[in-house]
Amino acid sequence: MAITLRNYNIVRVIDNGVIVNCTVIEMCYDYVLVRFKDKKYKVPYGLIDQVIGHELLVPLSE
Repeated sequence: MAITLRNYNIVRVIDNGVIVNCTVIEMCYDYVLVRFKDKKYKVPYGLIDQVIGHELLVPLSE
């Protein structure tokens, strides 16, 4: 089974008990790049099929 993501797909993130929708910006080999609170974060594909906590987002090193 494969996960097909598009730029308009949404990743749901829990932020202090509130579910927030994040838009997928870019798909990479090991993770999806999303925008959350005006910053970019990596989300591993293993977490995509569930609502994840904001503490599991990996900041993008710039």
